[in-house]
Amino acid sequence: MFAPGQDDVSNIHRRWSFTTIGPSSSKVSYAIWLGCAIAIVVVSHLYHLQADTEGLAVYLPLGIVALVGSHFLDYMALHGTPVNKLSKVAHVSAFANGLWALTVFLGVAADLVFAKPPSGMDYIVAGMLLAVGLRIGIFTSVFGASTGRATAVSFIQPLIFLFAFVPPLYHSLDTFSSAGVAFGAAFVALGIVWTVLADRAGRPGIKSTFGVLQAFIAAWTENRVDKMEEFTEAKAHDDVVSTKIIRFGSLAAIVLPDIHPGPFSMVGGSNLPYVLYETFNKSALVMHSVSDHSLNIPSKREVDRYVKELGKRTVVERGSTCSVPVQIKITNSTCTGIAFGNTAVVMLSLSPKGMEDIPQSVRTELESFGIGLGFSDVLVVDCHNAMGKHLDDSDRDDLVMSAKQCLDRMKNQPQHEFNIGFAGLGDISHQPDLEGELGQAGLAVLVIGVGGKNYAIGWADSNNMNNGLRDRVISKASGDVTTILELCSSDTHSTSGKRTREGYFALGTTTNADDIAEAYIQLCAKAAERAAKSTFELSVAQSTIKVMGQKQFEDYSTALDRSMNVTKIFVAITVATYIAMLVLS
Repeated sequence: MFAPGQDDVSNIHRRWSFTTIGPSSSKVSYAIWLGCAIAIVVVSHLYHLQADTEGLAVYLPLGIVALVGSHFLDYMALHGTPVNKLSKVAHVSAFANGLWALTVFLGVAADLVFAKPPSGMDYIVAGMLLAVGLRIGIFTSVFGASTGRATAVSFIQPLIFLFAFVPPLYHSLDTFSSAGVAFGAAFVALGIVWTVLADRAGRPGIKSTFGVLQAFIAAWTENRVDKMEEFTEAKAHDDVVSTKIIRFGSLAAIVLPDIHPGPFSMVGGSNLPYVLYETFNKSALVMHSVSDHSLNIPSKREVDRYVKELGKRTVVERGSTCSVPVQIKITNSTCTGIAFGNTAVVMLSLSPKGMEDIPQSVRTELESFGIGLGFSDVLVVDCHNAMGKHLDDSDRDDLVMSAKQCLDRMKNQPQHEFNIGFAGLGDISHQPDLEGELGQAGLAVLVIGVGGKNYAIGWADSNNMNNGLRDRVISKASGDVTTILELCSSDTHSTSGKRTREGYFALGTTTNADDIAEAYIQLCAKAAERAAKSTFELSVAQSTIKVMGQKQFEDYSTALDRSMNVTKIFVAITVATYIAMLVLS
C-alpha cells in the first residue's frame, strides 16, 4: 500500500502529460501558424469562394502580411498578463489556425459527401469563430487575461486576417450566411462559458484553477517562482522535521533529511540536495529519505529557515569504529547496510525493477525493529535508483525482510577502525556530458576503508536513474581495490522541466551508461587515494518549518480532475456542434 496523498501526486503527474502536447519550439509554432494560414487562403479562394488564381496571387501575400502584423497587436493587447510572450502567442495562433484550416478542409469534404454546392463564406466564418473560441479559452486560462479582455483580443488577429485575404466583394454582411455565423457564435459562446466554469471548478479548495495554472507555467517555463510559492506557502503548515547527519571529521558527511525535494523545477525545496551539499562544504552525500511529496518545502524562504535551524543540531553519538558492510538480496529487493557504532544505516533498492518513493510505514517498521535489536538509531535510505510504480505488497515484504536480515546480521558484526575518502565530479578529469540529467552537485563517491578493503557508495544529484544503470555501473566500476556497494540519487527536482512523460531526464537517459561508469571509476580511485583514518559523529536536528502537506496536493488534484471533467463535457458539445455544422451548413 502507498502513503495517503501519493494518489493525488500521481494524478497531478499524470496530468502533466497534457502540457507536452503541442509544438516543441516557437519555430515549429510559427511554421504551423503560417502553413495553416496559407492553406486557409488557398482552399478558401479556390473552392469555397470559387475565385480565380490571379486574385489568389494578390490576397495570399496580403493575408500573410496582415497575419504577421496582427501577431504583434495580439502581443501588445495582452501586455501585463502573467505569461505573455511572442513565442507563446505564436503557440496559440498555431492551434487556432490549425482548427480554422481543418474546418475549411472538412467543409470541402462535407460538400462532396453530401453533394452540396460550395457554401461560400459559411465554413470560412465558422472556422474563424472556432479559432476565436479557442483563443478565448487559452488567453484566459494560460495568459491570465480577464474573460472580457480575452474575448476582445481573440477577435483581433482572425478578423484582420479574414478581411485581408477575402476579397472586398465578400465583406458585406449579406455574404455571411446565417448558418456559418450561428455555428461560429456557438463556438465562441462555448469558449466563454468554459473559461468561467473551468476556473471555478477547484473551489472551495482552490479559488482559481487558472491562477494556479498561470503560476505553474511562469515557474516552469520562465523560472519566475514568486506566484507559485505564494500558492504553496499559503496552503502549507508548520511541522517538525528531523535531519540526521553522520560527519566523518572534516572529510565527508552523510546527510539524511526528512524532507522531500520538490515540488518541481526551482520552486521551494526542489534544489534542496545541492543546498545541503553546499552547506556541508561540498563533501556530503545528501540521501533521499523515506519521505513523500507532502514533506516538500513550499518556498525558498522556508528552505533558508530550514538550513539555519540545522545549526542547532544535537550530537547523539560519537565513535571510531564501523562494521564491514552487509548486503542482503531477496527477489527484486536489495538492502545494503553498515553500522557505525550503535547507529545503523540501511539503503533500500528495487533496481532494476524500480519503484516510487518508499512509504513511511516501511521506515517506521525498520526503525522499530532496529531499536529492538539494540541499535540506538536507524537511518533508512531510499536509494531511488530505478523508475517504477508504487510498491506492491510482495515487493514491500521483500524489501522489509531484506532490511531486517541486514540489521540482524550487522548487529552481530565485529567493528573496526575505518578510513574515509570523498571525491566529487570536479575532482576528476573525466567529465561526461550530463547536462539536463544532473543537478548542481553532480556526481560523488564516499569510500569507506574497513577490514582491509575499500567500499564505495556512489551518489548522483539526479531525479532518479534509468533502469539498469545502477547494476551496469556497479558491475563495471567495482574492482580489486574498491567495491561499489550502492548507487543512490538525491531525487533533486531542480532538473525538472523537460518535455518527457516524467518531466525530467533520469540519469542515464541520454548519456551512455559506460561513460557514467567511467566517471565513477575515476571518482572511486580519487576518493580511495584521499582516504584517511576517521571517526564518526551522529547528530540530529529538529526543525520547525512549513511543509506542503497532503491536503494541498489533494486540492490541486481535485481542481485538475474537475476542470478536466468540465473540459471533456465542453469538448463533447463542441464536437457535436461541429458535426452538425458539417451536415447542415
